[in-house]
Amino acid sequence: MPDRRLDVWEKLADPEAVPLLEAAAIAVADGITPASVMGLRKSFPGSAVTEAIELASARARAGVKFADSNTLMLDRAGLEQATSETVAEWKAARFGDAPVLDLCCGIGGDAMALARRGPCTVVDRDPVRAWMAGLNAGAVVRAEAVEVTDIDHPLVHLDPARRDESSGRRSWHLEDLVPDLDSIRGILARVEGGAVKLGPGLPRPTPELHACQSLSIIAEHGRLVQAVVWTGRLAGDAPCEAVDLPSGRTLSGSPGGFTVAGELDGALLTFHPSIERLELGPVALQAAMGGDAALAGEPAVGLGLVTLPLEAIDSVSSDWFRAVRILEVLPPRPDAVASALRGRFGDEIGDVVVRTRAAAIDVDAWSREFRRIPRNVKGPGVEVLGLRLGRKTVAIIAEPIELQPSSRP
Repeated sequence: MPDRRLDVWEKLADPEAVPLLEAAAIAVADGITPASVMGLRKSFPGSAVTEAIELASARARAGVKFADSNTLMLDRAGLEQATSETVAEWKAARFGDAPVLDLCCGIGGDAMALARRGPCTVVDRDPVRAWMAGLNAGAVVRAEAVEVTDIDHPLVHLDPARRDESSGRRSWHLEDLVPDLDSIRGILARVEGGAVKLGPGLPRPTPELHACQSLSIIAEHGRLVQAVVWTGRLAGDAPCEAVDLPSGRTLSGSPGGFTVAGELDGALLTFHPSIERLELGPVALQAAMGGDAALAGEPAVGLGLVTLPLEAIDSVSSDWFRAVRILEVLPPRPDAVASALRGRFGDEIGDVVVRTRAAAIDVDAWSREFRRIPRNVKGPGVEVLGLRLGRKTVAIIAEPIELQPSSRP
């Protein structure tokens, strides 16, 4: 039996639907109201007004992910789950020009990039999503469950569902993936190479999906967006890879830790989110500093920050961490910190940026407290960090240290 939803969406792709979609886009831009919906139904009787509004709303939001979003067929839930154009292009380059099966393709965020570099077939159990991906990517379409589709391409990209479509709730548990882990392993065992898209909160250590695998954690504009388990001939030489986009910078290595520092002084380093997530801090420091990296230590286990002697940070170049100079360590009271700021800087203080880890302090409340301090727009910028060190919480007054960008790719 034909899927009625697919019939409706196919009509929206017809040139005759252009006036309806233009009117829906205007209504979405102005803010959808019962009156505007009624007006659309009156102007376009018998048309798929609800779906047209859905499409117009998704296209309006899609500009942050796709350059040419006004030509795409997509819905809002599909957009939320789709890989952005920037991330998809970076991933697709790893596949070369070999034929790829894009399994659980959704609206085709990855398929569009995969189809630009070589043959691509999209597969999804939802016929509407499979159709959307095929149209968006210009790819061959199979509307069927990935568990039963023919694995007849040498490479696969697999994006297992992590969301209950009926409720819209997202699951972060690997046991809730669809297809399940055993099915994923079975698919990967039958191809030369694969990529499995997962959430950046993937449990560590990485679950074994294949005898030969590596893990990439991708950050886009400083925000963790995706974990990719690469298998077979697509796997990297190192176990882990941190990725920064849109710069394209990568850093590979093995996870490691730091010794616990005895004192909270000198320079305090914060790592790029993908470096921190993969525990590649020692690798980043070694690349930037060589043997001096051994001087680094964590103020507390699992904090993700490290301290270094100030002299060790001189002339260091890196894009993988930022540094501040610790000026003073205080009890976690905003009034005490405000008094210390006034005493240290007087009326010459510039911006005060408040940061924390694991909600050790209330950033908004502390920021309001510090707004009462007179400012000098030409004064030095200051950071206040609220950190929990074991059972103790401290407030740190610090000033940024300018590091030169690395010349390494």
